[in-house]
Amino acid sequence: MMRLPKLLQALVRLVRLQNAMMVLCAVLVSAYGASMCTSLHRAYHQALDDASATLESIARSSEVGTNRSIFAIDAALLGVERTLETLLPNTPLEDRRVKALLNQFDDETLVIRDILILDNRGRLLNKATWTAQADQDFSKEPFFTAHQGGGLPSLFIGAPVRSRATGGWSVMMSRPLLRRDEVIGVLVAEVPITVFSDFYNSVVANSGVMVKLLLDDGTLLATEPHQEELIGRRFDDAAAVLAAADKHRFGVLGNAADDTAAAYVVSFARIPARPLVLVASRSRGELLRQWRNEALSSAVAFILFAVTAGSLTWLMVRAVDRQQKAVGKLTASEERLQRQSDLLQSTLENMGEGLSVFDRHGLLVAWNARFVEMLDLPLDLTHETTLHDILAVQAERGDFGPVDSPGADVEQRLQRFFRDVPYVRERLTSQGRTLLIRRRSMPGGAVVSLYSDITERKAADVKMAQAWAQAELANRAKTDFLANMSHELRTPLNAIIGFSEILSGEHLGPLSNARYLEYATDIHASGLHLLSIINDVLDMSKIEAGKLDIHEEEVAIAPLVSSSLRMVRERARKQQVELVSTLVGPDHGVLADERALKQCLLNLLSNAVKFSPMGGTVRLEVAIDAEHRTIITITDEGIGMTEEEQERALQPFGQAHSATTRTYGGTGLGLPITQGLVEAHGGMMTITSCPGEGTRVSIALPADRTRIGTAAQVALRA
Repeated sequence: MMRLPKLLQALVRLVRLQNAMMVLCAVLVSAYGASMCTSLHRAYHQALDDASATLESIARSSEVGTNRSIFAIDAALLGVERTLETLLPNTPLEDRRVKALLNQFDDETLVIRDILILDNRGRLLNKATWTAQADQDFSKEPFFTAHQGGGLPSLFIGAPVRSRATGGWSVMMSRPLLRRDEVIGVLVAEVPITVFSDFYNSVVANSGVMVKLLLDDGTLLATEPHQEELIGRRFDDAAAVLAAADKHRFGVLGNAADDTAAAYVVSFARIPARPLVLVASRSRGELLRQWRNEALSSAVAFILFAVTAGSLTWLMVRAVDRQQKAVGKLTASEERLQRQSDLLQSTLENMGEGLSVFDRHGLLVAWNARFVEMLDLPLDLTHETTLHDILAVQAERGDFGPVDSPGADVEQRLQRFFRDVPYVRERLTSQGRTLLIRRRSMPGGAVVSLYSDITERKAADVKMAQAWAQAELANRAKTDFLANMSHELRTPLNAIIGFSEILSGEHLGPLSNARYLEYATDIHASGLHLLSIINDVLDMSKIEAGKLDIHEEEVAIAPLVSSSLRMVRERARKQQVELVSTLVGPDHGVLADERALKQCLLNLLSNAVKFSPMGGTVRLEVAIDAEHRTIITITDEGIGMTEEEQERALQPFGQAHSATTRTYGGTGLGLPITQGLVEAHGGMMTITSCPGEGTRVSIALPADRTRIGTAAQVALRA
């Protein structure tokens, strides 16, 4: 009778053990499933994020290379223009010397196949590669018409066309040809699309990424991998990318986790100031293939785990199954780690820069072949190689120059390696290459170093500095020449003006013929006009040379404004232009050079009257703003200017409109001189204008030049 309770107790324990095993199995299966779903979800997002980052990096790199190539093309065309203007200013564009110049630029600029010169009628005048034929007419080509009738003043990039020389695809790029600030034709560069596609090929490096270069209307210029049949066609599916590129310079489309309808992940980069968009894309299926394989493997593993856990109810069988599953998981983990290690090493090898990582003990834990190549190290590097070994090889080779004790020098460099981080330095190798070394610390005391070959960039910087210095010398020589010539011309001109004034005033007796008197008056007026022009040129030369002398004194505003208005009133009366002035008060004055300030007012008033229509109004207002600055504003209702025309008008000898000189006359020095005189006083001149609505010019003099209550003393001196 006593054996029955024990049997029941054992049965209860057995039932409880079975329930516990079932509950434990359910908990384990549920936890494993949740972990797997979370991991797969995270891996899904990570795959899309990594793909987006890779595509964006490729798009940015391609955009930088494309922009660099276009900059080189534009610089070559500008170089042709500047060389023609400086070295061959009067040489006909059909001349052999011009052809030789074009050939020289064509040879020096590797991205250009040919350079053409067209006249203003679209006729071919000269060419770099072969003799130009007079009957060739490009007047209807977009690269010619884009610059006609006040068109594009900068570089034009056209759609791809078939090259007449090779039959391959080329892009025609052009810009207006100027000589003495006058458009005399068009410079055209023929650029093969292989310039872009070859560069893109080096960027993508067989990664399955497609790179496309599009015009802002969707026309395909170049693609890698190359697709001959698509060049020059417009893509309807590029509308979304172009719309996004209009709002943002860089971006990625189709990378959202819930955007399952998108067939591709697309990264775009809009090239600034150019009608071009760079697109890097890859199929979502290709990007997620590895993730799908992992998801399928994880699902199979989950099913196996659930079936195994559900079927193995006994503890011993469960223990055996656990052991087998542990072995399988360990093998899968090792394979996954090996794949990750291989992927990491492949990434390092395809970086394009040298990389090395040393742990805190100085052991080399990661590197790529580029690092070995740049430092010219032995190829048998291992994870047992130390920083000391590498420094010793370099010191023995003499990479660090002559040293008294190589061993001590290596120890010092070893200490500085871990101490001086972050670290950025340029270094010249024994092969004459310039390396940029960037070094940063990592968690755990490790140090990562990046090595970039910047030899070509340094050479380009030197050439740019030399070109800038030559430009400065040329500008200084021009300024000195203008100053000297102005003085040389004024001396005989003063004699002409003086003698003509004596003749026109009949100071030595009447002239017998009335025509003599008329001629003498005309000579006197023309001499005064020419003297005014020479004075403007001399003032402009002084301003550019920084030799303008300012004689400061307290100047009353009211008499100055009255005198200036009186000098332009006769011209305003002839054009029926009304002059209106508004002043702060009779006691307002400024500390300034009276002659310079009066010249500023006369220049601005003369321009305002000259460009005002019949019956218009010119307003001159003088006020003091909240910062106690003196503000002089002159407003007219004339022809107005665009922003680009304002920039031209502020250049010496520049005119806002191409026909301004013929219609209104003038040298184009009024606004530059005024701006120079205002800035010499520490002030600022601003222009607000709109075509057809007039122009508003404001002069703001600093607060320390404003004078109130000294009008009596100022008026006495005036």
